[in-house]
Amino acid sequence: MFGDKWVPRDTFKPVFVDREEDVYRVTEELYELQESRKQLSGRSNSSYYRLTIPFSPHMFGSGKTTFCVNYLELIRKFSETSIASFASNSSKKEFLDKLKTSTLLYVDLRDLEPTYPIIEKRNLKWAVQYLLYKSACLRSGHRQPDPDECYNDLQLRTTVLVKRIREVFNMRTDQFLLVAFDEVGTLNESYGSFDFERTQDGEVFPYNDFFGIIRQLCKRDNIFFIVVGKSTGLRIKNSVAFGPRVLLHFISLSPLSSSNIVEFLEKSTLKGQVQHRICDILCSSSFSVDELAEALLECTGGVPGLLTRAVNMLLNFVQTRGQSFGSKDECLSCMNEDGFQRICAEPFIQPISTSDEDKKTEFGILLMMALFHIPFKVYDALNSGYYLFDAVNEMGLYRYPIERDTFQVLIPKVFVGNFEYLSSRSLLEKILLGSLKLQPVDCFFSSKCRVFEGIVAMRLVWILSSKVRNEFRELLCQLSAIFKEMKLPIREPSPLDYMRSVGVSESRSESNKKRKTYESNEWNKIIQEALYFDKVYIPVDTTSYSPDIMFKLQSPVDSKVLIVGVACKGRWNSERIGWSDIIEEAEKFLVPVSIQVLSNAPDKNHCMLIVVSTKLSFNVSRELGDQSRCYSSGMSIESESFTIPSNCELVILCERDVEMLIDKEILNGLERAFSSDRPLFGDFGPDLLRRVRHSFSSWQ
Repeated sequence: MFGDKWVPRDTFKPVFVDREEDVYRVTEELYELQESRKQLSGRSNSSYYRLTIPFSPHMFGSGKTTFCVNYLELIRKFSETSIASFASNSSKKEFLDKLKTSTLLYVDLRDLEPTYPIIEKRNLKWAVQYLLYKSACLRSGHRQPDPDECYNDLQLRTTVLVKRIREVFNMRTDQFLLVAFDEVGTLNESYGSFDFERTQDGEVFPYNDFFGIIRQLCKRDNIFFIVVGKSTGLRIKNSVAFGPRVLLHFISLSPLSSSNIVEFLEKSTLKGQVQHRICDILCSSSFSVDELAEALLECTGGVPGLLTRAVNMLLNFVQTRGQSFGSKDECLSCMNEDGFQRICAEPFIQPISTSDEDKKTEFGILLMMALFHIPFKVYDALNSGYYLFDAVNEMGLYRYPIERDTFQVLIPKVFVGNFEYLSSRSLLEKILLGSLKLQPVDCFFSSKCRVFEGIVAMRLVWILSSKVRNEFRELLCQLSAIFKEMKLPIREPSPLDYMRSVGVSESRSESNKKRKTYESNEWNKIIQEALYFDKVYIPVDTTSYSPDIMFKLQSPVDSKVLIVGVACKGRWNSERIGWSDIIEEAEKFLVPVSIQVLSNAPDKNHCMLIVVSTKLSFNVSRELGDQSRCYSSGMSIESESFTIPSNCELVILCERDVEMLIDKEILNGLERAFSSDRPLFGDFGPDLLRRVRHSFSSWQ
């Protein structure tokens, strides 16, 4: 379809980088199992303990298999550095020393199948036991064992099974055996193969049966388990995860950072050619490996599988044309091509396109969470049917851990381009996808969520682009003659564009020239170079010297330009917003824009600041007469001795008109949520984002 330009052929040997935090946590959890084995095996009266298993239910490309296969190697690598602090006492030090000499048994559950003898052919416990023993034999170079002979010997006894595996590996009884089960998602496809336990209403939960089998094996001394795999069909809300028998600890497997990707590029080499580093092949002398890492992070979100596939495609392209990339812009331009994005994302993106309609209706909520960086906990419910953790898995998206059991929804940009082509996307979803595509990647990893500003901005997109009667737009036209002259509606609903902050002495990144930081004395550059017609902008930094939202409009008749800033004031402060707060916003926007921009073309350029406040002070409301008001150039606000600059307007919305932008139920929900700087999804209440989505669909 796209010719041979983009070929994902494996041409290099990727190295394994990062994972210190995951290694530390898994080591803690294995130690917890070791210390609590008496309770687990019934040698203690304590009923508090539950089986501990490090568990990683992730979708394609998150590094599950690579992690579990390399775990022991990583333990040895980090034992003197990042996990040295784990060995804080003699017991932990002894455990860590023994763990470094463990034997790893890797078991691929795709090889799980009904196994003879006939009487046990549908018995999952026997199939798992035989697969364990067979895997040990094959790894040790022995022939595949006969199932009937094995059954006669083992007789479903876990003690005998563990003993036989140790004999195969020639292990001491006190030596640790670490079993890594991969591809646990296979169990979801095995309903017809085994006789699973049934609930009273006839339901079966294959994962419950499987973890019950592992629980019995964990009663044996010096054996440990890690379970990973694509988790389609596995719900964290089931009896295996919450009952008295099992406690699953989730391995985060966070995406790689820019510095991790630099290490990945510098240490990976062509297959069979260790002298040829990947970074040297892809980068010319004018294009640094740091810039390449930034470009790959921008495209892939740091997801290891996507990163490896993208690098393979870039390598094949560079080797075919015989020339390295000369700049970050050239590299990003290639990765932004439709052909590159479709081929790169092809193996990873199927779940969303094949999801049932109930799941697809929640896609807009996940998009809002990704755009506004709303964190969620492991057990936050998306709806009555399933949890956010499960929804992210089942739609083939990713999670970025920000602290223990707390995540953000991560949608790599290479996915976004493909999602835009999916049929039946709503107008809201199209705006959200376009906004995610424009958002700087480092904004995701560093910014706090700006939900209120984001909702106001999306509402403005709707207002400016709607071709039907719109009360709020009519209100602005009544308040401002200049606004009435502008060309509305704009061509089409545009995405939100996150721009660099306007600050006093912000540093500029040489490798990020297209999204550079502007200073507060550069308004002419901002308006001429950064702001485009038909786009709405939100500065990344909440402490910016610019308004919270900006856009510019043009008159169809005489080319007049209106620069509009929106200040979202008094969001959830306990104190109401007074005149001094409003004037502060006007002084940092209207005054410098008037001096630096409007004075150059006073007949054509105009500026407006709209104050959107959820809590105006009583004296402001009283002076406004509880109505929205526009202060035009030359008018004074006497209490503050402030005069509106030439060609400028200050519009203050009363609280009743603010509710045209955001209805009162949503405002109340946001106010409850924003008691902290970084509210969690659960803080919003289970239906708040659904209300937001519904409020937008009602405007279509």
